[in-house]
Amino acid sequence: MAYREIWNGCAHQPQHTHSPLERTWFDDAWAARNHLNLMGSSDEMEAMLGKVKWVGPSFVHTFNYLVPLEEFFEEHPEYYAQIDGVRVREHHGQIAQLCLTNPDVLDRCVERARQWIDEEAPNPQSRLLVSVTVNDTEVFCKCARCVAINQEEGVDEGGTKMRFVNAIAQELAKHYPNVAVETMIYKTEVPKQTKPVDNVIIRNVSGIDWRRSLDDLTCPATQRTLARFEELRQAAGEHGFYNWSKHVQFDDFLRPMPNLRHTARNFRIMRANGVVGPFAQNQQSRGAELQDLRFYVIARAMWRPEVDSTATMQEFCRLYYGEAADAVLRYLDFLHEEYGDKAPESELIDDRFVTHGDALLAEAEAAVDAPDMKLRVATLRLPIWNLMLKRSFDEVGRVYSFPLEWRFSFDAAVCGLEDGWAGTTDFAGWDTMRIDRHWTLQGEGRRGVAWYGTSFDMPDTDGAPLGICFSAVDGKCDVFVDGRKVGEQKLKADMSWALSFFVGLDDGLSPGRHTIVVRVDKSYENSGIWRPITIVDMSVPLPPALRIAGERFLDVARRVHFANITECYGDPARQVDGMLLPSIEFFLRHGKKK
Repeated sequence: MAYREIWNGCAHQPQHTHSPLERTWFDDAWAARNHLNLMGSSDEMEAMLGKVKWVGPSFVHTFNYLVPLEEFFEEHPEYYAQIDGVRVREHHGQIAQLCLTNPDVLDRCVERARQWIDEEAPNPQSRLLVSVTVNDTEVFCKCARCVAINQEEGVDEGGTKMRFVNAIAQELAKHYPNVAVETMIYKTEVPKQTKPVDNVIIRNVSGIDWRRSLDDLTCPATQRTLARFEELRQAAGEHGFYNWSKHVQFDDFLRPMPNLRHTARNFRIMRANGVVGPFAQNQQSRGAELQDLRFYVIARAMWRPEVDSTATMQEFCRLYYGEAADAVLRYLDFLHEEYGDKAPESELIDDRFVTHGDALLAEAEAAVDAPDMKLRVATLRLPIWNLMLKRSFDEVGRVYSFPLEWRFSFDAAVCGLEDGWAGTTDFAGWDTMRIDRHWTLQGEGRRGVAWYGTSFDMPDTDGAPLGICFSAVDGKCDVFVDGRKVGEQKLKADMSWALSFFVGLDDGLSPGRHTIVVRVDKSYENSGIWRPITIVDMSVPLPPALRIAGERFLDVARRVHFANITECYGDPARQVDGMLLPSIEFFLRHGKKK
């Protein structure tokens, strides 16, 4: 394999690293020792060894870096996608792609790419890559020229992109012989006519199910993957192609994933089918599910795919967990054998997993005495504790479950706060909207500020302190009960969209009729409340097992610097420290006096 990378968090980042953001990136020395050849930050390591290095501000979704909307749209709307005859900045909350048949766009991209290359210090041992890849949206240009070229290429999208990328690569080749241009087969197809020129690298984005072997003839998904590989091999020729694969679920980095046993086998099959550059996207945080083991298994499989991954798992566990290895290996066997062939992933875990899996890991933790060994094993228990807690947030002490249908009003003028919508009790004129999926998936295409409201009959809880449990809100929000603001959630949506949170009502609510109003603010992509809301009685004590799970989760997560539980960017520590851990701390208030 010419290019080998695991992205984007590493179990082996030194503990003395000060920045939470730095702690999510892997250690270059570990990368080099494990034969990865794209490293993250070490100038010293790069000077010694060279590396495969991306230039510019990003290695993916670069169209808006090459020709930024903020810089050019007002004067040059013709640079961007045409939808229904109109050049657009965005469409349904997603930013526009470039118009790839506009020659001025080509010139702008070449100019910006040359700028990125020239900013790099020359190193003859390094190979530079320029990413020319589509934005992470589906707002492609539908002007007559773009449509015609895609039709010539026999695809809905992708023909214009391949010709465009080739043109950039040919221009850069005149001045930069050590530079390659990379483009992704992502939201686009492989064109039937145009092939990549010599200094273009195709990177396929594949939805490989790593629980299965790619030669599993009983699985339609693996057969589709192999068919795509064959299509790409023919397009790329002798140069081969890179492949971007995802090894975890990005809405929950603690979700148990029984997908390690076939890792080396699948890399062997990928190599035989033309893949020369595997890129394995993984968790963004230390302490994530099986992360230490996962990174080691993937790195070894990229370097020596002929070595079976089961043997690699055994080697790692013996060396890393010491006397706990036998119990850890029994846990891994249980995880893979009981759940490895189930689909979809959302249905992998049941009560048996929680009870038996945690018993095995408790046995493993008891088998070692050294504090560092105990912490390594305890980290393996974070996913199970997380499952126990998530499933119980809205169950312990539940006294009211809100209906799924609420009243809804989009606040196009953003005047609701000033106009007193927070105190609304009569929702006449408001629409109806469900709270179990985003408003943008229910026919309301606008993004921005919207209000949800409903009235409810509160049972008598004898003045007990209460908590309103929001299972998930995609957007910043403010919560009002009977016109009074009682709480908020202000983390940006890409950090908070899939996480539960509580709003406390320490003085409880009197029995009888009340009104709740929620203001949600999100200006892009899917928006709104999309999971149930309940009220729980905080005077109800927790079962001992849940209290232990919560207390131990807080302790271990902090000690291993757990920072991200979902895919998000920015300051990762804010997601866990600012939302996940406070939710667990609130949950642990169950049964305690005011």
